[in-house]
Amino acid sequence: MTTNPAGGQRPARPGLARHEGTIMTQADTPAAGFRPFFNPATGEWITYTALAEDNGGQLVRFTWRSVPGGVITEHIHPRQEERFTIVAGQAHFTLNGQERVAGPGETVIVPAGVPHSEGNPGPGEIDGIVELRPALHTKELHEAFAGLVADGKTTPRGAPRNPLQLGATFWHFRHDSRVTSPPIWAQNLILPPLWALARAFGVRPYYQRWDSRIPDAGSGHPQLPRN
Repeated sequence: MTTNPAGGQRPARPGLARHEGTIMTQADTPAAGFRPFFNPATGEWITYTALAEDNGGQLVRFTWRSVPGGVITEHIHPRQEERFTIVAGQAHFTLNGQERVAGPGETVIVPAGVPHSEGNPGPGEIDGIVELRPALHTKELHEAFAGLVADGKTTPRGAPRNPLQLGATFWHFRHDSRVTSPPIWAQNLILPPLWALARAFGVRPYYQRWDSRIPDAGSGHPQLPRN
């Protein structure tokens, strides 16, 4: 367990940190410029509150709600640290195979490259705030995964049914997130040819219709180039 007192900076280690004082800052309140979106495959609601352009690419931040029965399968973030600050409910995690439970006021720190999963066995919802550092393309990754499910193009677990879409999306976002099964070495063999074929057939990793920002909502965030 790693304590993280206000003003202190310590190297991140996997585990729980007690988070004292006020959790919500001005940047943590849901932004009027972004709509919440739901991923039925993982059972999570996400509303972005800070983007890369807000802070020179240092981080992304979003409010996170996990519904009972929600499960995020084991994965890694190869180049990012992830922090879950729990506001309400009991969040169940595995970090490098070890089970952890975090309640209100606790922060789960996941260093880059550490396999982890999240789940909500119920009966209530879990509310939290999540940050990833650096930002990379996390927002687009979450929107793509939720958008593919909403479009009816995935398995119940959220994997694209179309192999070309699988290659396009999973390989494009490989620096942001990698599932741990199948093994990453196998993914490195399978995904690049699928990604190349996807490009040849015009299958994109991300479509602008999935963007969760609300146009002209006064959020101060410029619109992304349209794909």
